[in-house]
Amino acid sequence: MLHEDKRRFMRMMVNAQAKITLLETGLSIEGTCNDLSATGLSIEIEESVDMEAMVEVYIDSNSASTPPLNAHAKVVRCSQEQDGSYLLGLEITHFN
Repeated sequence: MLHEDKRRFMRMMVNAQAKITLLETGLSIEGTCNDLSATGLSIEIEESVDMEAMVEVYIDSNSASTPPLNAHAKVVRCSQEQDGSYLLGLEITHFN
């Protein structure tokens, strides 16, 4: 039996350094972006973030021809991994 992915947009595996900033407090957290799509992304970080928190996401580009990603997003998932890190699921609300 095949698993059918019901996402509207393909996810691209990126494994890139990312920085999120909590809009409410200004706290910045470094992490790793695991995957990215047109509407969301997942980032692995070392601390928990509240569900529904609004964040600014910044992912620099390694290419001069590709601009960095800078967007606001909402935390829709925060799960603790076996290694103690946290995996955030972020829904992009708008690009900056």
